[in-house]
Amino acid sequence: MQFRIEKLIQGGAGLATDSQGKRVLIEGALPSELVEVSIVEEKPGFNRGQVDAILEASSDRVEPACPYWGICGGCDFQYASEESQGRLKQSIILDNLTRLGNVDISQVQIDETCCSPGWGYRNRVRFHVDIAKRSVGFLGRKSNTLISIGHCPILNDKLNNLLAQPEPVIAAARLLMFSNRTGKGGFVEVPAFAGDTEVSLLGKVVQHTVGGHTFFVSSDVFFQSNEKLVAPLGEYVKEHAIGDRVMDLYSGIGTFSMFLQAGGRHLVAVERQKQCLGLAKQHLKGIEFYTEAVENWAKGRMQAVDTVVVDPPRTGLDASLPALIASWNSKRIIYVSCNSVTLGRDLQRFALEGYTLKQVKVFDLYPQTFHHEVVAILDR
Repeated sequence: MQFRIEKLIQGGAGLATDSQGKRVLIEGALPSELVEVSIVEEKPGFNRGQVDAILEASSDRVEPACPYWGICGGCDFQYASEESQGRLKQSIILDNLTRLGNVDISQVQIDETCCSPGWGYRNRVRFHVDIAKRSVGFLGRKSNTLISIGHCPILNDKLNNLLAQPEPVIAAARLLMFSNRTGKGGFVEVPAFAGDTEVSLLGKVVQHTVGGHTFFVSSDVFFQSNEKLVAPLGEYVKEHAIGDRVMDLYSGIGTFSMFLQAGGRHLVAVERQKQCLGLAKQHLKGIEFYTEAVENWAKGRMQAVDTVVVDPPRTGLDASLPALIASWNSKRIIYVSCNSVTLGRDLQRFALEGYTLKQVKVFDLYPQTFHHEVVAILDR
């Protein structure tokens, strides 16, 4: 069957419509392409197809550069040019905000997407290790098979050195094995973070400098993995925060708090993981810290605040939070999201509290993949 791809949707599948008006989701296709497709799954609301041949290719299509493409499960978007990936992801995000957030995009300021180099940008990774075979790599595409990797082109040099000489990773895996830290396929998962001069394994604290700010980070906590775009992301949040009373919810190790600090500003950071706030206190001073789940901490708080920054997990905000944030008479919400589907849902909840989406900027933190980061500015 032949289909013309209309657009990309969440997750990266190409959307087409068959002769009966049923949607067909086609992995590996790009907008405007004409493709020959086999249907591999039929569901009541849509079918899934796989590309058998590309009859008319998009000008955005390129040959994947990684020798492990199609085998390793780490990347899923290498067939689009580096220049086009940010633009294509932005179209997915804006479509989600329109459909799921009920947003009139024509009334929103869309800032230019912030992109990084497509290769060598990643400083955080989770290795998979087969101790018996002394093999280090990543899980295979749609499988729990370990693919031994000698060099990953999206990792920075420090992390690639561990693939070339994996003894430290294997040694860490042996220790983690006794802590029941095994993942899919029974392989030991070893997180690693590359700091300024050394790599953190087994939770070792290292220093990492971003935009002139030095952070204390370990492999056991979350920190944005694109070393090229953390500073532009932090500066964007800083530029759009208003007033002297600012809350940083889901603050992690205080990435945004570091940028938000200013003379005389009262800053509150809330993060449920004690380990994260323990690190934050090493590089942040004069900030009011709370270690609790945000949705629990927010109940009963009746303080006025000018700007609230939220950076929740992929599941988005707890359903109670938009109303609680509104009760603080918050003038501005800066919502940093890694999932524009849950962002769209939460925008509707904020709209019920009188907040309007004013501005959006996409940060392509994860080139060669369909993952994205987007900052939404809401005013009351």
